[in-house]
Amino acid sequence: MDVSSKPTTSQQNESENQLPEVRIRQNPQIHLIAEAELVERRPPPNWRTNIKMDEKLTICRKYYIAGFFLLPLFWLVNFVWYYNDAYKVEPFDEQPQFKRYVIRSGIGFIFWTVLLVSWVFYFQTQRFYHDWDYLTFNFPTGSA
Repeated sequence: MDVSSKPTTSQQNESENQLPEVRIRQNPQIHLIAEAELVERRPPPNWRTNIKMDEKLTICRKYYIAGFFLLPLFWLVNFVWYYNDAYKVEPFDEQPQFKRYVIRSGIGFIFWTVLLVSWVFYFQTQRFYHDWDYLTFNFPTGSA
């Protein structure tokens, strides 16, 4: 009996611990797909500039009107999104309307923010004087 043909115990343990080799076959149809289809499709980095100005004006007007339904966050979004179109680009036909909507949206947002913060401050500081604790839902009992 030839001792060299038998694997040693350490060689047996190594072969048992190894994972089986897995070969991955490529798709035989891969050559039919054009390289252009392999590229991930994303909007261009300046996707907002691809919208026509009259469409932007329509969206700006809708956001301005939505702010009147007690949604001043629309005015903030309108101001932030369209400030550059109203003031920082070269002049175009719809720019005066953009300026009107953007300025009014900014003023409306500031007005509602000041009004809301004033009401919260007044309510929190004067609620004991006017006994407004019954307007809230939590009634602290004072015991543990």
